[in-house]
This record gives sequence, C-alpha cells and structure tokens, in this order.
Amino acid sequence: MARSPGRAYALLLLLICFNVGSGLHLQVLSTRNENKLLPKHPHLVRQKRAWITAPVALREGEDLSKKNPIAKIHSDLAEERGLKITYKYTGKGITEPPFGIFVFNKDTGELNVTSILDREETPFFLLTGYALDARGNNVEKPLELRIKVLDINDNEPVFTQDVFVGSVEELSAAHTLVMKINATDADEPNTLNSKISYRIVSLEPAYPPVFYLNKDTGEIYTTSVTLDREEHSSYTLTVEARDGNGEVTDKPVKQAQVQIRILDVNDNIPVVENKVLEGMVEENQVNVEVTRIKVFDADEIGSDNWLANFTFASGNEGGYFHIETDAQTNEGIVTLIKDGPGVVAQACNPIPALWEAEEGGSRGQEFETSLANMVKPHLYY
Repeated sequence: MARSPGRAYALLLLLICFNVGSGLHLQVLSTRNENKLLPKHPHLVRQKRAWITAPVALREGEDLSKKNPIAKIHSDLAEERGLKITYKYTGKGITEPPFGIFVFNKDTGELNVTSILDREETPFFLLTGYALDARGNNVEKPLELRIKVLDINDNEPVFTQDVFVGSVEELSAAHTLVMKINATDADEPNTLNSKISYRIVSLEPAYPPVFYLNKDTGEIYTTSVTLDREEHSSYTLTVEARDGNGEVTDKPVKQAQVQIRILDVNDNIPVVENKVLEGMVEENQVNVEVTRIKVFDADEIGSDNWLANFTFASGNEGGYFHIETDAQTNEGIVTLIKDGPGVVAQACNPIPALWEAEEGGSRGQEFETSLANMVKPHLYY
C-alpha cells in the first residue's frame, strides 16, 4: 500500500521512539539535506553511529559480569569507507579514579564491568566513547554514556554524636521542644534505604515519663507530666536509630545517650529557720554585726532564684540598722550602723522584717528580730 511522505515521517518517528524506549539510541540523519523530509523508507537512511546503551542503572554490591557487555559503540564508517576503526572510552572507572572498574575492547567497542560497584563511593559514572582512525583522529563526534549506580540498603544509621546534651526549664508546658538528636545514613538520600526511625530505649529516672521522641525527626518534647527541678534536676535517655520505619531486624543498631538538664525557675519562696531571733551589741558601737537570719530556699543554690532579699518592714524608722544578703550562705546580715537616742539602754525593740526571693513574684515572710543594746556606764556632764 502506498504511503504519503507525511505518513512515512510519522512512522519513522514512532520507530525511533520505540527504539529509545527499548534501550537503543540511534543518530538518524539525512545524508542529503537536513532540512528535507526524511525518506519514506527509514531503513535506507544511513545510521552513522549507534549506541547499544547500558542498562539505565547498575546495582551496587552485585556481580555484574553476567551482564557484560554492558554497552557497545559502533561506527559504520569502517564498512562504508573501508577504514580501520579503533574504539576507546575515557572517564571514571577507566582513566580516572576509581580505576579498574571497566574495560573495553578497542576492536569491537564493547564495554565490560569488572568490579562490584559501591554507590556510596561513586554514585554514577560518566564515560565518553570515541571512534578513532589509524592516526588517532576522531572519525565521528564522541558520545557520552551515563551509568547510574542503584542503591541497596547496605548502610546502617549512625549518630552524629555519642552523647547529646540539652536543657529545658522546669514547669514547661506540655509538648515543649527540648532538643533534637541526629543520625545519618550513607544510603541514597530521600529513599526508604536512608530513612531513619528514632526511639527512646530507656529513661533515667524511669518514672514518670517526662519526654517523648518524634521517631521521624529526632525531636524530643516534654509530655504532660510537669517537670520539677527540685525533684529531678537532670534526666538521661538512651536512644537508638533504626533503618526504615523502625522494624526490628537482625542488623546492628546504633545507640546514643541524651543528657537533659532541668533549668531552675523561681518557684520557691525562702523559709526562715527561726521566726524569732535575738541579737546583742554593746552601746557606742557602730558598723558591727548584730545577728544573722538563716533561711532555706529550694531553688538552685547560688542562682538568683535562690538568693533572698531582706528588707525592714517596720521598727527601723530611725535607720539604725542595715540588712543585706550574704551571697555565699543566703543569710540576712543585720548590722548596727549608727548609735543614738533611738537605741535605749536595756530596751528591747521588736523589729518586724519582710523578706522575699530576689527575682520578685515570691511571697514574703515576716518575722521579728529583737535587738538588745547592752549598757555600759556612761557619764554625762
């Protein structure tokens, strides 16, 4: 049946697409005029050069010798012009490291793989094939061959640190982000082979469970259990990273430690050791210590939350006494700073004092301190 030129052209395109899909790439050119329509009979068009392409990818970790030759380059100029053609390949695996991966037959253009591939070492190879005459000149334009190395799940997740350290304030709301742990997998990124699942193996103290771990992101959050630094000031977690979705297999599993410190907040008020104190000082003495007020604060020792702030509420209107905090012991130091008629011999003046935690917001506690002025004989003229 006769075919119009247009139908022949359409048929040729279909044949070319079919061949590409089957792994055969052809350079099909018109020898007379590239702008003219291709002839009706595609088999009459000279196939200048053809690649019998390698597989789309070669799998790592396998013996690929049974797939040889994995590629072949051929030029028909040898038959057309009676030339002696020499074939050559260059690129990674041949003329560039890693060496010795591929070998080729200079007479047939066949390319063979000789080694087991490792995707983590070389994820792909870019080779260039040449057809050369007896003088070493290119007979045709060099062609590129790209070989992708297919990944297999041959690597386990590895933590980036043996010990991760983080902190979170006590009384933090539920689902507060504490920190993030991280592991890496050398398999191909963004595939199931490199997917990592995290899990808490143990928690110390074990109860109650105050943290949970997002198995996909490695983020650690607080649970609805309230953190109390005065009860537990730190926690130690043992975590693991598994392949895929965390299925239990016989493959080795890497573990790491997570140390979380609970940060103090000002949630405790100072408690006085004795609500009534007595102090004695000789008359005519100034800038002397009268007494010390001992208090207990459950907040972190040495922190601003722990330090008490002492103030006089009443009884020191004359300004005879001064009170300050000893930063080492958290005691209130009461000092007589001036003498005068306001300090009466043998008089006992109750001095109610209000004190509270320094950072504000804590309730104060009142107590009385009796300061007695010891009298020595004094002669007035």
